[in-house]
Amino acid sequence: MPGTTRTSPRTADASIVMRPPEASAPGVCLNCGEPVSLRYCPACGQAAIDPNPTVGEFVHEAASEFLHWDGKLAATFRLLFTKPGELTREYLAGRRARYLSPLRLYLTFSVLFFALKALTPEPRIVVAKAGTSQVGMLTIQGDSVGEVLVEADRMAQSKKSTKRVFGRMLGNALRHGNETTASLRQDIPNVMFVLVPIFAGLVALVFRGRRMRYPQHLAFALHTHAFLFVALVLTLVPRVTRNAAVDALAVATSFLAIAIYMVLAVRRVYGGSAWSAFLRSSAIAATYFVAFTVAMMLTFAFVALRL
Repeated sequence: MPGTTRTSPRTADASIVMRPPEASAPGVCLNCGEPVSLRYCPACGQAAIDPNPTVGEFVHEAASEFLHWDGKLAATFRLLFTKPGELTREYLAGRRARYLSPLRLYLTFSVLFFALKALTPEPRIVVAKAGTSQVGMLTIQGDSVGEVLVEADRMAQSKKSTKRVFGRMLGNALRHGNETTASLRQDIPNVMFVLVPIFAGLVALVFRGRRMRYPQHLAFALHTHAFLFVALVLTLVPRVTRNAAVDALAVATSFLAIAIYMVLAVRRVYGGSAWSAFLRSSAIAATYFVAFTVAMMLTFAFVALRL
């Protein structure tokens, strides 16, 4: 028909090709649509950006993000390692934007520690007495694993529920040693994460006279555990060396660093004398060690029973 423009199939197909998003109206956030008058959106926090950046702009944005993260990382690490407890004081004072959050810091060092632990070879178990077998956290006395299995199966048939459960657990652990080790390796990081609130509860109990809320103690617990994971890296030294003196020094340094850090951090965050900080830290550490031991035993039992 006159005045009618025909559109070829190729032109029609091209009209529906996906195009990059067009820039929004001036002064409007591309993320949420709110008016933007400054560099960042007041509603969602996104920067005022060009949706079609050049290569230079893309590289600049990536570099800015990395350097911002790196700046936080450096400031956080400096306080964590040079001034025990100061990072918690900064958090409680509300100065938080310049540092990593307590939870992110904990997760960073937790992942780092367990990754290094997974990469280093498992320590060899040296049996001092003939007929002794090591299964996870258990040392079994007997002439052979077969005899222990027979005894475990006999216990599993006992009328006493406690003896029956223990026999079943022991038998499963012996029959599925590799699966038990693999399951423990997966579950222990989760157990450690669950123990953090328990540690915070112990701190809150010891310092109940400070009138502080539980989340404040939880921040202290997360910061303390972050340092703990860093210090525990030294306990992996015996996995890669064969020098008894070096191994002993590394392990002793690790636990000594944790003990000193705990006392200094407690004094800086909660105040009091050095003697008071030492006594309170010792009470917290001793009780926490009991909780940790019970948690590990329950984890081993749960892993063995579910096989």
